[in-house]
Amino acid sequence: MTQEILTIDDLRVNFYTYEGVVEALDGVNLRLKKGETLGVVGETGCGKSVTGLSTLVLVPPPGKIEGGRIYVNVDGKQIDLLKQKENFLRRIRGEDISMVFQDPRSALNPVYTAGDQIIEVLLHHRGRELVEKAIERLNKEIEGGKAGFLKKFHRKTLQTILTNPRSTKLKIIKRIPLLRGYKKIVKQEARKEAIEMLRAMRIPDPERVVDMYPHELSGGMAQRVVIAMALSCNPSILIADEPTTNLDVTVQLQILLLIKELKEKFGSSIIYITHDMGVVAEMCDRVAVMYAGNVVEYGNVLDIFKKPLHPYTKALLESIPRPGKPFKSIEGTVPSLINPPKGCRFHDRCTYAMEVCTKIKPKMIEVENEHFVQCFLYQSISGEQK
Repeated sequence: MTQEILTIDDLRVNFYTYEGVVEALDGVNLRLKKGETLGVVGETGCGKSVTGLSTLVLVPPPGKIEGGRIYVNVDGKQIDLLKQKENFLRRIRGEDISMVFQDPRSALNPVYTAGDQIIEVLLHHRGRELVEKAIERLNKEIEGGKAGFLKKFHRKTLQTILTNPRSTKLKIIKRIPLLRGYKKIVKQEARKEAIEMLRAMRIPDPERVVDMYPHELSGGMAQRVVIAMALSCNPSILIADEPTTNLDVTVQLQILLLIKELKEKFGSSIIYITHDMGVVAEMCDRVAVMYAGNVVEYGNVLDIFKKPLHPYTKALLESIPRPGKPFKSIEGTVPSLINPPKGCRFHDRCTYAMEVCTKIKPKMIEVENEHFVQCFLYQSISGEQK
């Protein structure tokens, strides 16, 4: 069995608004295996993005995670993120889990260059590695007779950072401007790494782009910079929240191909959030279909497309325009999550709805090998498979 790198159990998230309590996620269960791409698909407002933010424990106010467990495999140990303190979560975000947001313009700070924003991530998460590279570079300059007293002093300072970062000597050095040049040397190493990351994103002339501000970048280039920031620390899990929504069709294809290529290069597992079933078919190994805060079906991408089980999944696939076939829309409207329907939340739009669907929420059961569905068509009221 492939190792599960992320496990989400019974995740519940509410948003407390003036109009009432929005039950955004109602017991979401997901599994992400090492090296796979999991697609999370559904209509707008079904809870896809909230699921991604919850995985990072970054639900914005007035949202609150009310219950559940989010286990991440860190150094061979299963850790529940919902029980960890903020300092630990800050280390996890970036090193183990990164997220590419839907709008790159809102994800980038307009007053800092693209390079500065990548460098900040590198310094925060890969500081020790950069210090070691800076020492190696100074050693070569000193051995070649190209370094004076100040650079030799900076080398000793950097060695102190590695061996005793809380020393009194280091605290004194940090207060003297002339002696703080070691920071510039480390930042130069970070800049080199930032340029290499931009080059890996297939950005032409990365030495020039690294000094450009977000408003100087096209939509596709801005999205590549955001992806570079997310991958700069080689995270185990990458969450991509509709990263191609606002881009031209040709640029969308370039970004999709880039993500697939980077997955193979860096060995990341990916959660790809989208509403586009075509992208799911192209990108994903497995699919979780969401509706109104619930995962209603979950399985292999081929099983989902060839043999969909849940009525919503079937309706979603039938609504895709196809040459020579009539277009079928899903009747009804998405329910308000302030006062969601009891039982199965899809029952008021479902052509197969039974009386039990209006009263009891069905359990998620495994109908076929690793093909799960949440529907009474495949189980009895007690939850047993038919």
